[in-house]
Parts: sequence; structure tokens; C-alpha cells
Amino acid sequence: MSIHRTTHRRRRLVAPLVAATSLALALSACGSDDEGVSAEDAKDQAADLVGILGLEDTADLGGDLTWDLGATLTLSGPTAGNSKAMQNAIDLAVEQIKAAGGPSIEVSVKDIGAPDPVKAKQAIEELGAEGVPAKITTMGDGLGAMLADTDKYRILTLDGQGGAQVFTRGTEYFYGTREVAPADAVPGAMQWVKEALPDAETVGLAGVDLGPLNEPIRADVKAKIEAGGLEFNGLWETVSPAETDFSSLIANVKKNEPDVLYVAFGGAAPGAFAAAAKAAGIESELLAIEFTPEAVTASKGVLDKDGLKFSMDYFDAENPGNPLADLFVGAYEKAYGAKPDFYAANAYEEVFAFWQLIREVVADGGDPDDSAQLKAALEANPVFPSVYGGDESTPGTLEIDPETHSVARRPMGVYEYKAGKVTTLATYDVGGADFQLVD
Repeated sequence: MSIHRTTHRRRRLVAPLVAATSLALALSACGSDDEGVSAEDAKDQAADLVGILGLEDTADLGGDLTWDLGATLTLSGPTAGNSKAMQNAIDLAVEQIKAAGGPSIEVSVKDIGAPDPVKAKQAIEELGAEGVPAKITTMGDGLGAMLADTDKYRILTLDGQGGAQVFTRGTEYFYGTREVAPADAVPGAMQWVKEALPDAETVGLAGVDLGPLNEPIRADVKAKIEAGGLEFNGLWETVSPAETDFSSLIANVKKNEPDVLYVAFGGAAPGAFAAAAKAAGIESELLAIEFTPEAVTASKGVLDKDGLKFSMDYFDAENPGNPLADLFVGAYEKAYGAKPDFYAANAYEEVFAFWQLIREVVADGGDPDDSAQLKAALEANPVFPSVYGGDESTPGTLEIDPETHSVARRPMGVYEYKAGKVTTLATYDVGGADFQLVD
């Protein structure tokens, strides 16, 4: 799927609060039947956004610009629903930014399958031909298939789903905006296991087959398990990202069952796997690397009854912890009729990161259509507003390490979903820093 509109750039100075009102009304007049945001909603969100981001005195928000953004998403396959949530969040952010006096962001969306390497390669070549300076992506840039061309076409890329996995290192224009899943969460998770499950000794993993990329991730995770004082029992069973039948995988797990089993699947798959594992009599403590409402549905009641523990940088839409998160959750739910998951939350804040880079390049008299200038702005100031962390009056902070191209810090923890509720069991940061067990 491809959606792209070609436009032309102009520049003028705008007054942000005046623009927020007038553009919101104009936006609503144009209509957005599938998004359901009224003129008053757009106006209120825009005015709130300017205040939350502290942009009242910013001379040029980019309102005279039209700027192209790519989005490579898994819109077909098992995680299609999660990528649709990402697309919704991108659209919402684009709408809010325009209403707040920012640029018109034209989004070119590409479907990369489950991901499928052929579709991913086609997607990046199409974006390269279109000349987009930046893109939002997923799955470690399509499990590595787009990385070389991301640099070839110099498309500044933010990945808020897979993060900056080991195999992405060295890609100049690629940056992760969330934890490297599961590696960044492993140290804190192992500390939780040591304290909460003192009889547990061995850890294994069942997850997605990444082909030649398996080995570096396996080595990294194994080292972190062992550094946490537990034993990796050698279990590393994988299936294709598109696979939904876990019977053969579970049969292999039963031959070498660990005390703690990492469930390294995304989207609905952790729930489906948990249901299959229970039916097969697996007794390991399951520890998923992510959690979404789709997993609850796929478990057919198992997660509600038995629960599922997971370790990740979880976005709690039930309890947004800062004003930007609160604005996002309320606007997303009003527009799309459901609370956002972490896929949506991460894509949302990435659009705002790009808007910040646009403003910084414009303020320096540069060209925001030049990805090299956007990249230089990111390296000069790799700190962006976030829907994670912060407090009731201040947005959180997304900080990217220019050396690792990953997050410098990220609030995360161990959680448990059960009977419709998520409970926090432990909190920590990247590498297990600031670990705290929650009573």
C-alpha cells in the first residue's frame, strides 16, 4: 500500500497561538470523517499542545512548510493491527501539529508485510525514489532488510517498535526510540526473577526467527541472563514472524523446559502462545517481551484467568503520567474509539521528534528537506518530549545516544496483566539501572 501526495514548500513566520486556532478551524472545515475530531477538539488540542511543549514564544513553527514523511509498517500479517495503531497515531500527531501552527506533513505509507524482505526492499526503494527525508519504521527496519538502503537514500529513520537492535549498529541514518527489545529489559528482569522467584535458576527463549540475525541477539541476551546470575539453558526456539501455529515450537520447549521462558513475540502472538503453552502443560514462568490488548483476545481467556508477566517499556494508557501523554490518550481515544497501545504511543512521539528537528533546522536557516541537516540537528540536541516519564505538569524525555543510536534511558519494568488489569511488579531503566521492586 502506498499513499503519497506531492506538494511544494513555502515559508513565512506565523504566530503560534493565532495559527493554532485558525488552522484548527480550517482543518475541521476540510473534514476528517475517519478521524472524528471536531473543530473545537482540534482547537483545544492545538492550544494545549503549544503550552505543553512550551512553544508560545517560538517565532517559526514551520506553518508555511509542506514536509514529506515515510512510514514503513507491517500492515499485513500478524501485527497488522498494531501497525494500524501506529498509522492512526501518526495521523493524529500530523493533524495536531498542523492545527498548532506547524508544517503540513504528508505521509507516504508502505506495507512491509510481516515483515517480508521483498516487500521491505520495495518499500525503501519507493521512498528513496520519492525523496522523503525521513521515515518512521518498525521491526528493526523490517528485520534488517531496509538498513542498507536507509543509508543509501539518506532517509533519517526512527524505530519505536524494534529499537536499535544489535544488527542495526553501523547504520548511519537509523535510530531506535525505545528499549532494544528484549536486551535492554533483560538485566532488570533478571533482577526481578532473582528477588521474586528465588527458586528459578534457568532461562530460555521462544520467539521470532530472524535468520542470520538470530546469533548476535542470542549472544547478547545470553550474556545478560548470565550477568544477572541465572543460567541460559540453551533453549532458543524460533518460528517465522508470520507463523501462528506454535505446536512444533512448544514440543521442543517441553524437551528442555526452563524455569523462566522468555516469550519473544509481538502483537497478539504472546497471548496465542500462552494459550498453546497452557494446553501443552508447559510449567515455565512465561515472561513476554511486550503486551498489547490483542494478546488478551488471542489467549481466549487464558491471560485473564492465569495472567501474563512481561518486561518492557510499557505505555500505561489507563494512567498517563504527564500532560503530553494525557493529551495523546484522550485525543486518540476520541478519534479512534480505543485507548492507544505502546506501538501507537511510540509512533506519536516520533512525529513530534521530527517536528522539533524541522524547527531547529529552520531556526538555523537550513532546509528541513535535507536529511543530513535533520540528522545533524538530532546529534546536536538528541532530547525530545515524550509520553513516557515526566510528571503531572511536565512531559517526559526521550533521549537518544548519538553513539549507540539507541535510547540513553527509558522507563521500563516488569508487569503482570490479569483479569483486565496491569500491575507493576518492578521498575527500572536501561540495563537495570534504578531497579525497584514494587510491593
